[in-house]
Amino acid sequence: KRDEPSWMMELYAVDSDLYSLLYQVYGAVNNDLPVLAAIGIRTVFDRASELMEIKPSLAFCEKLDALLDKGKIGKEERHMLEVLTDAGGAAAHRGWRPDAKQMNTLLEATEVFVARSFIIAGKAASLKGSIPPRP
Repeated sequence: KRDEPSWMMELYAVDSDLYSLLYQVYGAVNNDLPVLAAIGIRTVFDRASELMEIKPSLAFCEKLDALLDKGKIGKEERHMLEVLTDAGGAAAHRGWRPDAKQMNTLLEATEVFVARSFIIAGKAASLKGSIPPRP
């Protein structure tokens, strides 16, 4: 139903726990377990925010605010991630079962956040050293 992104193995090098959580989300999606996948997506966000030096004891809305305050995310991304964490909470506590289109949106949002935060940021930093300075 959904292939893993091409950068998944690069994520393993960044953090094996984050990789494992996201890998399990794809397993849930591909085995038609949308409730578990939505809960897993929220857990992926939780681990990612911890790697970004946000206190694990904070509530999800506080984690989002802390990421915004630290400049790790922008206002629009905060809103997107709030939807993502709310969806995971609804699946865990209110019996919400995302349909295929909704699950695709949740996965896209997760992939964008994880790739930007942990894959592309590192590649951009490496690239900066190879760009010649302005004369």
